[in-house]
Amino acid sequence: MPRPDPQSAVMENPEVPERKRFCSRSDCGAPVGRARGERAGRTEGFCTKCGHPYSFVPKLTTGDIVHGQYEVMGCLAHGGLGWVYLAVDRAVSDRWVVLKGLLDTGDQDAMAAAISERRFLAEIEHSNIVRIYNFVEHLDQRTGSMDGYIVMEYVGGKSLKEIANDRRQVGGKRDPLPVEQACAYGIEALEALGHLHSRNLLYCDFKVDNAIQQADQLKLIDMGAVRRMDDDESAIYGTVGYQAPEVAEVGPSVASDLYTVARTLAVLTFDFQGYTNYFVDSLPDPDNIEVFRTYESFYRLLVRATDPDPARRFSSASEMAEQLTGVLREVVALQSGRPRPALSTLFGPELRVTDATLFAELTDDVSTLGVRVLPPPRRGLKRRTATYANGDSRTNGAPAPVAVGAVAGVAAVAGAAPVAAIAAAGPPPQLPP
Repeated sequence: MPRPDPQSAVMENPEVPERKRFCSRSDCGAPVGRARGERAGRTEGFCTKCGHPYSFVPKLTTGDIVHGQYEVMGCLAHGGLGWVYLAVDRAVSDRWVVLKGLLDTGDQDAMAAAISERRFLAEIEHSNIVRIYNFVEHLDQRTGSMDGYIVMEYVGGKSLKEIANDRRQVGGKRDPLPVEQACAYGIEALEALGHLHSRNLLYCDFKVDNAIQQADQLKLIDMGAVRRMDDDESAIYGTVGYQAPEVAEVGPSVASDLYTVARTLAVLTFDFQGYTNYFVDSLPDPDNIEVFRTYESFYRLLVRATDPDPARRFSSASEMAEQLTGVLREVVALQSGRPRPALSTLFGPELRVTDATLFAELTDDVSTLGVRVLPPPRRGLKRRTATYANGDSRTNGAPAPVAVGAVAGVAAVAGAAPVAAIAAAGPPPQLPP
């Protein structure tokens, strides 16, 4: 994905469509600023349901200097916390940055406390996560309130939403992304979420709007909803259709983060009609979805990741990423007709190979594993024989041939089967005597 000129992304006429105007209060969310008859909806006012003030007019204009350092170039988009602005950092090599509203409040003490609490975002460094540079305050000349802004790196490219919307069939209907491309996006997103989880943080609001493909890499761009796992007081931000059903009652978790990734994969890979209402917490019948019929493993992964019971989902981002990688291998193998094998993280290589040598005849010296016949020593080498706890013998470091009887053959074949890999360092697994 080529990097565009940052100024080309600035909106010429920054407006929020009426259908996207809602009260910003977390426990309300009522439609606001809507037209009545022939009168257009107001861009500023008060919510008729809860009385909370709203404004869809940009607080910053081109040429404004924020914190004495960041010169505003214009608006890039409008999000849940207000407008997102493009700016130039005049104090650091005129680099391009993005200013994003931190919170919607006129309480200066609350705003200062929120900025102090969220400075941990500046410590996050990961190739798939947008870099946070600074947190600043700026006086709103119209209201006299101090507004907080996150200063982030500018990530040029296209969001997953734009990439998906650009794919159109004849007639204008959206053409879903190839499942292998969506899987690749999901794997990179899970790597980023796994990094956040390792830092005791939750992303909370992964969706097609919040990830951008820059060059050949995916980046999470919106950090406004990130919260600590032990935070039980901050407002929870999420999106209907992506958010896990239990979040409203028990709050976000690792399992709810993984849920949002699965829902995003579903939105990208088929025409998911009704995912914000009828299918808000379920998936359509697989018999009606072509990608599910073609790639059953992909459907199974989504079913597990979106299970109503969080305990039945994947336990970690790395576990889900590993399974998604397996799905990707199967998809590519089916499409190309070539196997795409990979080493297992659960099983190691075979310890021995059966039927590799001729078995010696049975003698009076028979153990439960059969007769061990030592090969003749090579000339010039001294034979060294060691007997292990399981009765096995090795000469010059190699396993001796095994004579297999009716009962012993079962044990020999069992010994030749792949064994579970040992996660921690320790002695090799021992066969029973």
